[in-house]
Order: sequence, then structure tokens, then C-alpha cells
Amino acid sequence: MERYSNYDNFAWLYDKEFVEYAKAIFPVLKDIAGDKLPDGARVLDLCCGTGQLAKILCEKGYKVTGIDGSAEMLRYAKVNATDAEFINEDARTFKLPSIYNAVFSTFDSLNHILKAAELLRTFKNTYKCLVSGGIFIFDLNTERNFKANWKNCKIIKETPDHFYAVHSDYDQKKRLAPWQCTIFRRKARGWQRSDLFLEETFYPDEEVKSLLKRAGFTNIKTYAASRERGLHKPNRGSIKIFYYAQKP
Repeated sequence: MERYSNYDNFAWLYDKEFVEYAKAIFPVLKDIAGDKLPDGARVLDLCCGTGQLAKILCEKGYKVTGIDGSAEMLRYAKVNATDAEFINEDARTFKLPSIYNAVFSTFDSLNHILKAAELLRTFKNTYKCLVSGGIFIFDLNTERNFKANWKNCKIIKETPDHFYAVHSDYDQKKRLAPWQCTIFRRKARGWQRSDLFLEETFYPDEEVKSLLKRAGFTNIKTYAASRERGLHKPNRGSIKIFYYAQKP
């Protein structure tokens, strides 16, 4: 899990600045899941970050386990979602018993897995931990998103207690989207600097579906979502795709 230690210094900022997606995404997950997410279901939040979605799931009455590779992210998660169980583990290597009705992985977490073989292992791990008929719902950034919103993008934000600058890009030939963040946090005697570098990659739709099938999943469906149209069929302009897959 050495790769995820980079996220530790970023956890406090993530918990402050990157939490709105979890609030917006639960209704989408609920709509996609339909009657396959019964009241009181056991849910695994894969790559759970600081536990924002886990908190919402607990509030809705679900039995929640969260997995994340960053111990510091999980320290915040345990405060945010006190009723959930959290495990410090890598999505590519975790092993859990077949007890979960649903697994969710959101906020393009699986785009961080850069090799198809590793994504396949993640899918297989997920398959194994689901009950028969259990469902797996996750989102992935599309290449359209990387081209339109990541390529040579710069963001700067300043508050009284912190400042950060983000620069993202996209290399179409390599299918890699680097994301760099320089952070300054006010401390008693000045400012503390930390830096984060991460990469995401783009997986073509047919490749994702093929990997899901190889992992054993069936009934694979895809969706896009917007405030104006709700759930709808993905198209060339979609910046994010939601995948639904089921364990037979």
C-alpha cells in the first residue's frame, strides 16, 4: 500500500474541500441499484476516502464497511461515519467474505488503478465479497472528461487557513491524466507545505465490460447522469459513466 501513503498529507484538505460529490451521488446510486439495495443491506464502500458516502449510507440504515489504502483518510472517516467499520487495505488485494449485498466505488476512484490487470484483480476481489445476486456500482471518468476538464487545467484557492494550487493534464497517447496539488496549511509558526501527485487513466467502455465479465459479473449496464436529465444512456459527451454489474 506504499502508493497510497501519498494521500495521507492530503486527507485533511480532502475532508474540507472534496466532500460534495458524496452528497450528490447517493440518489444516483440508489436509482441505479433499484430493488437490489434492500433496507438494511450490507454495503462495502470501496476506496471510501474520508467516509462521506459511508456516513450517508449509515444514516440511511445500511450496514457499512469502508476500505481505503490511506490510513490518514480512514482516521477522518472514523470520525465522519462512527457507525461504519473501516479497513486499511488496497482495492487490488483485499479479501473479504461473501456477505455484501452491494459494493460502491465512487468519485472516479478506480481510474487511479493504472493497469488493466490490476483493475481485473479489483473486480475479482469485489465479486468474491458479494452475496449471490449482489451488485457492484462504480463510476469512471471518460476520456471526454480528461480532454475537456483535465488537460492543462489550473485551479487556485485561498482561505484564511490554507491555500492550494492544482494543475492537471492529459496525455492521450499514454492515456494518463496527471494531477498535482501543492498545499500550504497555516500552522502556529507559519505555513506547512505538502505536495501530492497522482495519476488517473482512461479505460474504454468495452474494455471495462470485458474485465467485468472475466471477473464473473453479468447483467452489466451503463448510465450517465445529470441534474437536467437524471439517469440516461451514455453518449460521446458524457464525462462520467456509471457501471452496474451483478454476481449471478
